[in-house]
Amino acid sequence: MPRLRSVLAATLLLLPLSTATAAPALPEPPAGDISPGITFLANIPELKTAISLNFIGDVMFASTVTGIYSYDVKDPAAPKRLGALPQYIWENEDVDVDPVRKLLFLSRDPRGFTTPATSALPYGAIQVIDVSNPALMQQKSYVMLPGGHTTTCVDSCRYTWTGGPGTGVGQPADWKGRPIFGTDMRDPAHPKVCPEPIDVGRNDGVTDYAHDVQVDAAGIAWVSGRGGVRGYWVNGRHKDPRDGKVKTATGCDPVPYAGGGTELGSSGPLMHNSWHNPTMKVEGRKGDVLMATEENLSSSCATSGRFATYDLKGTYRGEGFRGTGHRMRELDTWTPEEQDGATGCASAHYFTDRGDGVVAIAFYRQGTRLLDVRNPKDIKQIGFYRPDDANTWAAYWRPGGHLFVADFDRGVDVLKVGASSKPVQAPPLPAREAPNLPDEVLGWLCQVPRSLASGTAQDQHHAGI
Repeated sequence: MPRLRSVLAATLLLLPLSTATAAPALPEPPAGDISPGITFLANIPELKTAISLNFIGDVMFASTVTGIYSYDVKDPAAPKRLGALPQYIWENEDVDVDPVRKLLFLSRDPRGFTTPATSALPYGAIQVIDVSNPALMQQKSYVMLPGGHTTTCVDSCRYTWTGGPGTGVGQPADWKGRPIFGTDMRDPAHPKVCPEPIDVGRNDGVTDYAHDVQVDAAGIAWVSGRGGVRGYWVNGRHKDPRDGKVKTATGCDPVPYAGGGTELGSSGPLMHNSWHNPTMKVEGRKGDVLMATEENLSSSCATSGRFATYDLKGTYRGEGFRGTGHRMRELDTWTPEEQDGATGCASAHYFTDRGDGVVAIAFYRQGTRLLDVRNPKDIKQIGFYRPDDANTWAAYWRPGGHLFVADFDRGVDVLKVGASSKPVQAPPLPAREAPNLPDEVLGWLCQVPRSLASGTAQDQHHAGI
């Protein structure tokens, strides 16, 4: 047994726990390798082709190739199906929701409008779905866009930002990929596309593939894509670091904040998604740690996409927005290579931060990995869940130490994380410290792509990303 297995149970004591509750009868876990401290609770096999999940309270919304499905997950060990909105979807791989207005934003990739999938179409779309009654989800509106791989709420869902896919027709010849396209969602029944694209010139001054957006606790929207990760203010008055002028930021006209280029994901592969936890520290500085994944669909340990940490110091004066070849300082990188519970390597994909720097991250065939990133210069694995048939795309932390795992081949797996092999009840996370940030902070149906019928989902995934 590799060296880490002997210390996993003790290491998982890092996770906040309280006394154990009575253990219910548990299902047999899948064949594979599961670390101590992770308990298999349930599998939802009808959610095969699960690509992304999101939650409003105790209701889970799953986006799959065959539709949007809703489940009551108040009891994580016994999910109950509430409703379905069947339709073919490609790809909507980071489905987002508005918990206040009870809306779901379904992002349609241009390649999903035809079969077989193609990059020859100039448009994607967003479907706005009313999920106020999860048992009877209904389309409220749709809007066509030049892209549609991912759609994310910014400014509390007053706007959405849509990224990807890569190069296609209907874009300027000097673009190497689609940037971000914003949509005004203040009236969700009548969405209005922003007049100008966002996050242009992201790859050393060249407009390239902007893949996805994550919004941190301060409301800063971080855009990941080919060339790096950059953050933007989307509301309020802020100094633009490029020219020193104070401007009003909106979802259609954001103001640059920080971030910049990366050596990973600068050509071919890309920076896939990111997260900024303003309570994390590096070298005593709070707020300067940025976590990100590179996607490179390779099983070679030398080239497969990595999870990485970066230092934002040196990026607050617009260095990453001037097209000067700026690179953020890389703190550490991590892959499953020679790690406990691994059979090889696979690309990093989506991850979630529990709130304290303990990350659950998907690595396709290498399953879900729990990483301790509280020392961002020394990333450590503290747990893993790798079924033999894993094809894991995302893992989502939920209250009580639960993890919901979206697996394209298995469906959705529900796990419990704790220091025992039996279920335990985790207390709430410790109260978060106030962020210490620098400067200013104090109706569309389409066909399933024929490519789904052959090859692995990793080959199909993005077909050129």
